[in-house]
Amino acid sequence: MTEDNAIHDAGEPRQRAARMPQSGHGIASFVIALVSGLVVLAGIAFSALMVASGDPEQHLPVFGFIGLVICAFLVLSLVGMVLGFIALRRQDRRRTFGAIGLGLNALILIGTAGLALVGTFFSHSNS
Repeated sequence: MTEDNAIHDAGEPRQRAARMPQSGHGIASFVIALVSGLVVLAGIAFSALMVASGDPEQHLPVFGFIGLVICAFLVLSLVGMVLGFIALRRQDRRRTFGAIGLGLNALILIGTAGLALVGTFFSHSNS
């Protein structure tokens, strides 16, 4: 019985992809997604805790600051999406982190916009 140690055509792209380095744009997109996702989630949670604790009128300056921070990190998430697109277009680099970063950044933007729409809908229906 003989063993076949030759590289077949089907296995060649996988081995070539394993030798390619990760895209720097993709890694940056992934890190931005992690950081901005945590900051946006923390800002929303902190705002919800302040509203639940009592009179939200007394916390208006803090809400303004939290809103600015969330907006800044949503813009950063948009930058992360652009970096993810750039990473996916590179043929000479691995695109794993670019795809994950693009997906997470898109999820952050769509999820935050959806949460804002739901909040707007329920605030107007309770008035």
